[in-house]
Amino acid sequence: MLIDCRDKSEVEAARTVVAHYDALAPGERAEALLSDYPQHTRMWLLEAGIRHVPTRNSDGAWRLVFVRGLSPTLGKPTGFHHLAARSDGSIWACQRSPVVARIDGGTRRIAAVARALKSGSHLALNDAADQVVVADPAAGELVALRCSDLAVTHRWATPGGPQLPLVTPDGIVCVTGGATGTLTIVRPQAGGYVTQTVEVGSTPHDPALSSDGQYAFVPCMGATDLAKVRLSDGAIVGRCTVGDGPSHAKADHRRKRIYVANSWDGTLAALDEDGSIIASVASGRWAHAVCLTPDGGQIWVANFLDDTVAVFDAATLKRMALLETEAYPHGLDISPDGRRAVVTGFAADYARIFEVPSGKLLARVEIGRGGAHTGFIDDSGVAVVTCSVADHLACIDLDTDRAVGWIALGNA
Repeated sequence: MLIDCRDKSEVEAARTVVAHYDALAPGERAEALLSDYPQHTRMWLLEAGIRHVPTRNSDGAWRLVFVRGLSPTLGKPTGFHHLAARSDGSIWACQRSPVVARIDGGTRRIAAVARALKSGSHLALNDAADQVVVADPAAGELVALRCSDLAVTHRWATPGGPQLPLVTPDGIVCVTGGATGTLTIVRPQAGGYVTQTVEVGSTPHDPALSSDGQYAFVPCMGATDLAKVRLSDGAIVGRCTVGDGPSHAKADHRRKRIYVANSWDGTLAALDEDGSIIASVASGRWAHAVCLTPDGGQIWVANFLDDTVAVFDAATLKRMALLETEAYPHGLDISPDGRRAVVTGFAADYARIFEVPSGKLLARVEIGRGGAHTGFIDDSGVAVVTCSVADHLACIDLDTDRAVGWIALGNA
């Protein structure tokens, strides 16, 4: 099948490719012709999970070759996608739908449900205000809900399709808007909130906080740089070139370092909080999600196009291992005790459990299709994984590395 999008705008072309990809049967192959292949289109297709090979024709048009995976594009399933956990065992999860849920980790049942969104994406806990903050890119909002009963307490307009909220210990909330090149900052002030939106660069994605919580390091995926933004006033106080397509950033507060995965050149960059590059090393194609071990000793990077995770020694940035994963390793999370890494495959029915720090594969656990993100019930040693296509949360016992239950809205 050949899809000719050369007469379409950038947005229309990307939407057409997504629609045709979802219409294919798993394993079917297709090609698309685009007049241009800009960074925003690349990010759109990467985030959708459309793994493709681009080549440029003699006439200047781009040809994209792709094969449909087991799952549809990331934005199509409306099931549970992201979650966050507290040490007391409470878990909050959102669907790519109006639903936000609170799960009691002790009983592994849904304790509260709110239908407060247009279509949720990712969430973060604001412990200072006892809120769970959910990004709603379809509505262009951040929505704050009370942790206990999920009553909506605030809604803040956030342009650009917000997805990945970040909260400081002082209760400042910020989120990038990839489509508008912006960072929106919500500051608590005099019993209310003040909102500021600042331009930070092309297609900003997943930021990280400085060790003192005063700055956000924002990777600009449509370019090659990381912007350092002072959260008190939104001022950009520094920029650093880190690689081609910086996507996800993670902070190591012990070493006062920021690690950034660069999707288009497949590297991992390390820099100090002053913005000086320490090193850049090869990770894998479409290097994207980044995770640190709790002791800061290792950095794990999911390479979306290769179906691998690269493991690095944090002190030297030497690559210690390259681990095979399920198809499209969207979720990469390490248990709070540092014993286990849970790596999901969005285009698979399984998650893989690895021993930390050795990287030894311990188990492939059947969890349901569309594995996305993982939270941990600390005291019980249970990992809870969202499965967007199957629309449930799978519980994995990390002592036996086996699935021990499922949580769905029917359990509420």
